Amino acid sequence: MGAHRRAKSRTGRWLAAFLSLGLALVGGCDGQPWNSPYPPDEAGGNILYSSFSSRPNHLDPVQSYSSNEIVYNGQIYEPPLQYHYLKRPYQLVPLTATRIPKPYYLDAGGRRLADDADVDAIAFSVYEIEIRPGIRYQPHPAFARDADGRLLYHDLSADDLEDVETLSDFEHTGSRELVAADYVHEIKRLAHPHLHSPIYGIMADYIVGLK
Repeated sequence: MGAHRRAKSRTGRWLAAFLSLGLALVGGCDGQPWNSPYPPDEAGGNILYSSFSSRPNHLDPVQSYSSNEIVYNGQIYEPPLQYHYLKRPYQLVPLTATRIPKPYYLDAGGRRLADDADVDAIAFSVYEIEIRPGIRYQPHPAFARDADGRLLYHDLSADDLEDVETLSDFEHTGSRELVAADYVHEIKRLAHPHLHSPIYGIMADYIVGLK
């Protein structure tokens, strides 16, 4: 009798294990793990999910220095040039620039030198970057203007902003075209004493007048 009960108990355990395995296989028949954190209706979408280990400290490219911040800043700001996503070794390609700039050289007196000039004669390298036309900023309240062309939200006081919590609280938005002066402005911001740019010390040695 005791042996019969033990055999029956073992059979029950095997049956329970088999049923559990069957349920697990059925749960995975839809192609998604049972503990997938992604919405089922987005499972087949062309979406790349990723994570970050810490919150970004700065979304201002002048102040940004953490590697996890480039994930965000790279989606917000577009530089004139970027690296080709797939090519190795790495290769620069135009992004907002019309083409890869080719430098020309000046001597210490500001006179232009030949492209094959002796390195010791070169005092300055000049890069002329032309920005592609037609690139526009995302609609934003900062660009909103009235019928006369005046900015609607310029020089707002603390009282004006008392009821503003998000950008959607502003009624109007606007846009404008990206111009080369926007990049010049950002380069100058590297030297702003209150921003403490982590790359200012390096860039100041290569950009004339930044110090």
